Amino acid sequence: MKSLARGVFGVLAVALALFASPVIAQVAKPDIIEVVDLSGEIGEGTAAQIKEQVERIRANPSAKGVLFILNTPGGGVSASATIQGELSKLKVPVVAYCETICASGGVYSLTAKSVKFVAVREDTIGGSVGVIMHMTRYNRLLDWAKVDAETFKSGLLKDSGNPTRDMSAADREYLQGIVDELAVRFYHLVAAARPKINAEQWKQIKTARIFIGPRIVAAGLADAVMTREEALAKAKELSGSKLAFTREELKKMSHAADDSMGVKAPLDGAGDSFLRDVHFLTETMREVKQGGAVSFEYKLPYTF
Repeated sequence: MKSLARGVFGVLAVALALFASPVIAQVAKPDIIEVVDLSGEIGEGTAAQIKEQVERIRANPSAKGVLFILNTPGGGVSASATIQGELSKLKVPVVAYCETICASGGVYSLTAKSVKFVAVREDTIGGSVGVIMHMTRYNRLLDWAKVDAETFKSGLLKDSGNPTRDMSAADREYLQGIVDELAVRFYHLVAAARPKINAEQWKQIKTARIFIGPRIVAAGLADAVMTREEALAKAKELSGSKLAFTREELKKMSHAADDSMGVKAPLDGAGDSFLRDVHFLTETMREVKQGGAVSFEYKLPYTF
């Protein structure tokens, strides 16, 4: 009973201290490092998802940086350009982390003005800077099957790439010209985003070859080989915030706090009723002090 009395006295002392204290500690609201994923082939659906995420980040004053995770072989020219444009709207620094593959349209997206640092893994596949157009013709099959296909057009090049006929020299020159023009735009964006790329590196890049891990850095298309954790640390550093976390980190912190702070006193045996009364007294005094219902909980995660 002496130990029980000492325990009760301790609880009462804490309760009185809470009631008497003029200051109640508050947890500072943390900043957010948003994580944006770009996975799979880039298409209009992917671009729409990135646009939606960017809009949410821009509307959130707690967002201080972005970790942009890429696992993409590239994709559509228009969709890649859309993603690049949306990322350029961000006012917070973006750190890109290329995991398994970051090629072609993925590299295009990294030319956004907001991307301040690009990291890769040791085994990341990157590069393939260029444009490609596929054509499959089956006109000879139609000839063999004695099937005729006719096209009526207003201009010589209106049906360039038509799979039901032979491709003319004019068609080839025209379509290759489109590919070359788009490639030049791509090169200009990469040059603006990666101004330290030298002439020798450009010779390699313009072959549209792929590079692996450290060779991506050597080619000038990335800044460092890092782990994901190191890339996240870089994003926090560039954010300028001393209290920045990803949403996943905040969830883990909240669960850890619940586990460590949610201590329940054993209420079995003699003295159960009295201890419950003390607990109720403590809660009541907190309510009186703060003017509302309260509980001994860690308040993370916040609603951002």
